[in-house]
Amino acid sequence: MAVFTHVQFNSDVTVQALANSVNEVMSSNPKGLMILSTGEAANWGTEFDNWLEDLRIPIFGAIVPGLILDSTFEPTGILVAGMANSINVSVIENISTESPQNPNIELTSSNVKSVIVMVDALSRQVDAYLQQILRSLPDDCCVFGGGAGTLAFVPQPCLFSSAGMHQDAMLLVEMSTEWDLAVGHGWEILAGPYLANNTDDNCILELNFEPAVTLYQRVVEEHTALRFDKHDFFDIAKTFPFGLARLDDSVLIRDPIKVEGQGLICAGDIPDNTMLYIMQGDAEKLISAASGAVRSTISNLATSGSVSDCILFDCVSRQLFLQDEFSIELNQIHAELSKPYRTVGALVLGEIALDENGILSLHNKTAVTALARAQSE
Repeated sequence: MAVFTHVQFNSDVTVQALANSVNEVMSSNPKGLMILSTGEAANWGTEFDNWLEDLRIPIFGAIVPGLILDSTFEPTGILVAGMANSINVSVIENISTESPQNPNIELTSSNVKSVIVMVDALSRQVDAYLQQILRSLPDDCCVFGGGAGTLAFVPQPCLFSSAGMHQDAMLLVEMSTEWDLAVGHGWEILAGPYLANNTDDNCILELNFEPAVTLYQRVVEEHTALRFDKHDFFDIAKTFPFGLARLDDSVLIRDPIKVEGQGLICAGDIPDNTMLYIMQGDAEKLISAASGAVRSTISNLATSGSVSDCILFDCVSRQLFLQDEFSIELNQIHAELSKPYRTVGALVLGEIALDENGILSLHNKTAVTALARAQSE
């Protein structure tokens, strides 16, 4: 059984285009809607609120840097996907300023098998909230999601729910659908490790007891012909992320997105006194890691069942790095699905996934593919 009742794409980013797409999807009798839109939607304002008044079905979604439909990347537009199973959407507001211990996170359904988490990518304390959420979930619950926003990195409303648009917030979407996750990044160590001896949530203030921006720029320039005084910071940084060393010998990728004073703002927190590598990428290895993870997950399920539709949250900086070769990554991932099943997703600013060891992490520069377990009709 498919997860999506119908999927509609519209290249226009207006409330009227959204209304038209939703009308098309509603004919398939969905129990909920996933709405993904590119940045122009941040200006919808009261027109979006007025449209919501007549909608009698739960919705969730986000403003994102790009859209994915099957093997196609769409830089502008709206995607509306009808959900075949019931969903429940809750919103946690003001996550940058409210203590993660304050919200009383309780699931509303007794049949929760999975939770999609969408979060404002510019918010602070994201990791702390993820850990608080994890404590409230059943042991066998699958958790995945992504960070909302645009490459302008400007604070603005970027999340959708039936209550309207939200900024500095987190959406929790409860589902009875069972998913299996395929997570891969393919980045390799260039230099390091370096001690992150002074950090503030998602800002690295010092590396090896010197200003973080000074060390980072020096090391990158030592290994390449690129010069930060001749390029926008993110144009270079998208190619050289940080790798946060973990106890299981894996590396969690962290994207430095901008300079603030002598510090580096990352898409995700950096704990004090952790060891960071500076990473580099090869297109073939990145693509192989993402598609290989999907192939491996499907292979592991072969004896116990099969998969239907999938949701793909792929990092926007992977697309910026791969450029024309990004289509190869999408083609290889979607090719693993059997017809008529769909790949629906988005480029995001940070990817969320619960791994097999029970660790819920915010990733960067990573492809997170959620594969729905096929159900009998």
